[in-house]
Amino acid sequence: MAATANLSILLRSYANKQGSAFINRRDFCDYMKRYAERHVEENADLVRYLGNPEDMVVAELEKLEKQHLVALLEQSADKHVIVVLSYYAAKFAQRYKEISFNAAVLFPSLTDLPKQLPIDAIEKRTLADLFAKQDLKSLKLLCIQLQNDTPSILFPECVPIHILTDAALAKIRTMLKKEEYHDYFYKKLRNANPGKEITSKTFFEQFITRPETALQAMETSGDSFYFWNQLCHFIRKDFEKIKDSTLEDTNLLQSIAVSEQHLMLVKNKMQQERQKNGALKNLEESLDKPPYFYSMNSILKFTNQKGVQLYGQYSDNDLKNFLEALTTKSEGGQLPRLLVFKVKSGTRYFIYKTKVFPLVVRLCNEAHDTIKNNLTDEWFKVLQAYEKRPEMHDKQKFEEMLKAYVEKISPVLHALLNANFLTLLDIELQSSIEGGDFKLFSNGRLLPYTELLMLDNAAILANAKILLPFWYLIPIVSQIIGFFRRKPKKQQAQEEKTADDMTKKSLRPVTKHDAIVQAAKTLESHYVPENSTIDRELDSYEKQWNKLITKDAHAQLTEDVNALIRDYMRKVIRTISAQTFTVERVESLARSLVKNPNMQKITDQNALYMYVQLYILRLVGNG
Repeated sequence: MAATANLSILLRSYANKQGSAFINRRDFCDYMKRYAERHVEENADLVRYLGNPEDMVVAELEKLEKQHLVALLEQSADKHVIVVLSYYAAKFAQRYKEISFNAAVLFPSLTDLPKQLPIDAIEKRTLADLFAKQDLKSLKLLCIQLQNDTPSILFPECVPIHILTDAALAKIRTMLKKEEYHDYFYKKLRNANPGKEITSKTFFEQFITRPETALQAMETSGDSFYFWNQLCHFIRKDFEKIKDSTLEDTNLLQSIAVSEQHLMLVKNKMQQERQKNGALKNLEESLDKPPYFYSMNSILKFTNQKGVQLYGQYSDNDLKNFLEALTTKSEGGQLPRLLVFKVKSGTRYFIYKTKVFPLVVRLCNEAHDTIKNNLTDEWFKVLQAYEKRPEMHDKQKFEEMLKAYVEKISPVLHALLNANFLTLLDIELQSSIEGGDFKLFSNGRLLPYTELLMLDNAAILANAKILLPFWYLIPIVSQIIGFFRRKPKKQQAQEEKTADDMTKKSLRPVTKHDAIVQAAKTLESHYVPENSTIDRELDSYEKQWNKLITKDAHAQLTEDVNALIRDYMRKVIRTISAQTFTVERVESLARSLVKNPNMQKITDQNALYMYVQLYILRLVGNG
């Protein structure tokens, strides 16, 4: 074995050679000096033990004592004793091997240690602590504390915990096989469960004859777990009544305590696992709801139907693994189910691939209306000032302007149209109904923005001209007037800057009303994507849940829903403060509204739910 400078290992080796855990400190220091002299060339760290190593050894022993690896005894002024606890750890590890072959062998207990060894020297742990974290490379000897004042068990940490729990069940099983106990405890179990005689008998016999199947049943079946708790209770109560108990009786009580605690921990772990899986299932379903694209910040705020936040029911690592699986695993060379894209600001969004094309269609429709209206107003002002823009007549300039416009007002649409997965997704969905009828590509190339947005510069220019007074359309007159009315470019820039400064000015809320309005404005960022508006989002979701074709019927249904929301908010607005007006409160109010019988008649409940939340924000935000 290579030379080591690890004092804990050297202590254990020295104790094994001496055949005792109790070693004289002075003798060990002499040993360390000789060991260092022989092996210092192999391991330079041993140089600290050359010369007089006592001070160095004492300092390290004090550290090992704090770690419960040794105990230090002072028998006299000149005699100091080191108790090497790892010596007993190795000894009792061998005992557990014997128990695995013979259930009659007793568990190690504190009475197996020398009386002069302080009990506090042994590190105390609960079974739950050991299940949560166990270091199988550790040399520690642990004292496992049990419930119901049951005597503790000594357990080396290097022994896998399942060996202890398996041994406990084996001891109980061995006892129940004995004739005097078998019928006695079976009758107790049967009498305590009238009407369940067959299932209780099946459990009892299965536990005795097929231990692995019985353990699995106890972990998964509610009845089996209930029977097991009853059986342990009966055994414990009977053996606790014994006045002159033997070591075997104590050993059985220890087995009951270990088994009860073990099965309860397993049961709790399985419940937590089911809760985690349920929360991840809700997360998976939430990603499939409008608006279909979610940032990590939004994902962390997902709630279940009862309004309980999902994050917390699973860990950061669970969420990471879940999203990683959805974004990396694919079948048959296809794209993963969940795709990731990033907008210019750096925010990353997740979206199911089946929702990409429908979302692009929706965003294109929104952008169509917004850009058309904005350009009409903008070009009207340009024409009114007797000026022109290149994009009014140049198709290529108009296409470039549309790209810049989309990037500014709809970063999500711009990011999707430029995502590296879009071409592959188009090929994958060509023969699938999930792709829809809307085509984004022609001959492998993305369609021009003019076609995607269904915008034409000539049509927009014509709409802008219609708004002008008639004399603007008379060439000679408009040229003469324009010559005198055009403003210098510096003056135009200054006026635009002044207008922007005036727009940016705002007043701080000083009343409860103003504070609530400000809170609503703040919450908009949670619901409204970058560079979009709450009105645009409302219009988008309205088109999804309001499928009525005729204009009057469509408008009437929307007004009925809006009126219902307004009436409800008038009743609850007094109970709302700026501090309590949170995302969770908005979601709660929206859930209450969509449960209204009239609301339930609307087919697309997801889009309606989002619409109601946005409408509540607009109502409160507008004061």
